[in-house]
Amino acid sequence: MDVETELTKIDRLAAEISDHTLPGVIQFLFQEQGFGGEKDDYYNPANSYIDQVLQRRRGIPISLAIITIEVARRCDVPLFGVGMPGHFLVGHKEAEGVFVDPFEGKIIDESAARDIFLTLHPGQEFQTEFLSETTPEVILLRMLNNLRMIYLKDRRVSELTAVLELLVCLDDCPIDEFHRLASALDALGRTDEAARHLDNAADRYSGTDAEQMRTRATHLWARLN
Repeated sequence: MDVETELTKIDRLAAEISDHTLPGVIQFLFQEQGFGGEKDDYYNPANSYIDQVLQRRRGIPISLAIITIEVARRCDVPLFGVGMPGHFLVGHKEAEGVFVDPFEGKIIDESAARDIFLTLHPGQEFQTEFLSETTPEVILLRMLNNLRMIYLKDRRVSELTAVLELLVCLDDCPIDEFHRLASALDALGRTDEAARHLDNAADRYSGTDAEQMRTRATHLWARLN
């Protein structure tokens, strides 16, 4: 993917908008441009790649949210990501209680956001904290986790490895992902990389976590002798 090319596409979308308000942005993206949620093939990895979402006009909540936020930002409409469990939303920084459901392409209020959560999680308690702003780092972590789960389920080891290599670069990456990456690299015949990766990762931890990584790395190195 050429990042500059995709950013230019977002620039061009924003440049076509004459009504620099939240309703104006939503009308343009989801009515005039045809962006919307992919309901027939939700777990297609293409729904998580921004370049493909821009091309196909179809995505999952989090990818559509990113496009919405970035187009709106260029129109001086300040939005933020809302990592509500199970369904990513968009919030308005200057209008409390105003949200966007990017999957449905519509503006909603807190009550509607609560209804979405309760539909997805019947019997669970809704918390207002679910509607708090989500940092870019956590958004990236969530997107990569989505892809990790898809590729893991489909046993697409090469694609899984590429995603895990990005995941482990994040500060908030769970330690299990380091071991998962080592397993994926080993499965691809890249055992030396798996061992080297564990040795390097161990330096980021201490105690039992670091010891387990180094022990596993030693076993991998031994297989290469």
